[in-house]
Amino acid sequence: MTDLFDKYLQHQMNEEEKKAFEETLNSNDAIKKAFDEYQSLMNAFKDYHQKNELEQKMNEWYLEEMTSISDHHKKNWWQVAYIAASVALIVTLTGLWFYDTLKKETKKQDKEITYLKKELSNIQKQQHHLVQNIEKIKTQQHPTANSQSTGFLIASNYLLTTYHSVQNADSVFVENEYLQRNKALVVYTNKNLDLALLYVPQLKITNIPIHLLNKSAELGSNVFTLGYPSDQLVYNEGYISAMNGYDNDSAFYQITLPLNPGNSGGPLFDSSGSLIGIVMSKNTSMEGVAFALKSTMIYNIKDSLPADSIKQIWTKAFKKFPSKKENKSSTIQKMKTFIFKVYVYQKSV
Repeated sequence: MTDLFDKYLQHQMNEEEKKAFEETLNSNDAIKKAFDEYQSLMNAFKDYHQKNELEQKMNEWYLEEMTSISDHHKKNWWQVAYIAASVALIVTLTGLWFYDTLKKETKKQDKEITYLKKELSNIQKQQHHLVQNIEKIKTQQHPTANSQSTGFLIASNYLLTTYHSVQNADSVFVENEYLQRNKALVVYTNKNLDLALLYVPQLKITNIPIHLLNKSAELGSNVFTLGYPSDQLVYNEGYISAMNGYDNDSAFYQITLPLNPGNSGGPLFDSSGSLIGIVMSKNTSMEGVAFALKSTMIYNIKDSLPADSIKQIWTKAFKKFPSKKENKSSTIQKMKTFIFKVYVYQKSV
């Protein structure tokens, strides 16, 4: 009987079968009631997976009933259906009683259930994030890199990072939380300034909001950086604590800002969101002291670049005056898509 009900509910009957079934429903109140109860039961228990148990009971009864009437072939089929529907009605009422009991028990634990729902919501988000990461690992299967640092776009296809990060690299790849991993080519390096320019053929991005400021920052200026010391983008803030870097090197700022391995190559922004330098290193003997290459020094090497096309890109990446100050949160949201992890695979020694 359940198969017949299901066949009708799932629109699997032809027009003749459908018409005959509907006539039976209209002419037999008991079968009509059993059908309505069965339909309600399926809706009420779709989350409790009771359908299979009900079908099994119905099918067992039906087989037993068919065996007992095997010598009465002339018996009206709808009489059998009437008996089956009666059994279905009993099972339905029992199921509804169980559902009502479960509902009453649930009301006794309102506070606990509400609390668990909140926790479950957080757990589901964590599980979803975990599944995404697992799927990402399954699909990509990237080997472990020798080192990881940070880089950022200054033009379509071109990223700046540190020279020491890509030194002796056999291959370099870049990715972030928004764009998949792509191979990068080292097209320019400056060992003295610890600077490297990467070209990523597949990374055709326009309207890049990151612009280097061709102007010196001031002592005490508030600064912040975005980088990848871990798998996720990390924000840190501090200030310029000296106008020269290590050993009084005028090409660098000394910044008081907590940094970790992996931050190397990250952009250093001032409070207006202008890029005033690149994070290079930190002082291991002084807590929270680091060094960043000044953006003015980066601009000054444009004439030593290997091609006119790169020189043009380089010049366009800079601006002479600071931009209008923006909300820091908005600046971060705008910039983070254009900052990348730089994975380096080194040659065997």
